[in-house]
Amino acid sequence: MPHVSRVARLVEELAPTIPNPSPMLEQYTTPGDIAARLANTIMLEGGLGDGLIADLGAGTCRLSLALALYGAERIIAVEADPRLPPLCREAFQRAGLPGPEAYILSWIKPGGGPLIEGRVDTVVTNPPFGVHKRGADTAFLTYAMQLGARLIYAILKTGNEQYHTRLAEKYGYRHRVLYREWFPIPAQMRHHRSRIRRVEVNVSVFERV
Repeated sequence: MPHVSRVARLVEELAPTIPNPSPMLEQYTTPGDIAARLANTIMLEGGLGDGLIADLGAGTCRLSLALALYGAERIIAVEADPRLPPLCREAFQRAGLPGPEAYILSWIKPGGGPLIEGRVDTVVTNPPFGVHKRGADTAFLTYAMQLGARLIYAILKTGNEQYHTRLAEKYGYRHRVLYREWFPIPAQMRHHRSRIRRVEVNVSVFERV
């Protein structure tokens, strides 16, 4: 298996950042090291397997690419921004890997989305943090739980652990914070004042019980 640092470097080299990111969509590119460490964790915890993996809010497919570099073969990417599918496909082509089985353009909301309940084994997501649009992260988590995925891995802003635990229990899941990261947000949007801001995030897993 490739080392985490090598996967992180490949993700940075092959998958571009999100161009002209939207403040309302909270489009923050997942750093290569965070994507690689999460993919490595999923591999170690048995989340790759032979089942279907759904990357919700896939962006330029940094999480999907990291998972593929660790051996994931069945991935579906879901994203609302129509500019990004070509960037995802190009990243996989440069890596010499087959792309996701599908890259679906769709919004994510509780009770509505493009995937079929019971077909997805594992979900990965770096959802909006819910700062600009309250509850945006909840929409992604709720949708993933309604799909009945066995495992849901999510990058979530710290401070909402109790809420996420209650949400998990409501849908028959158990919530565990695996570790914490500092998520860098460069000054790419008009409202940004600092050259770079680092937000503390939880890397969490939701396990169906």
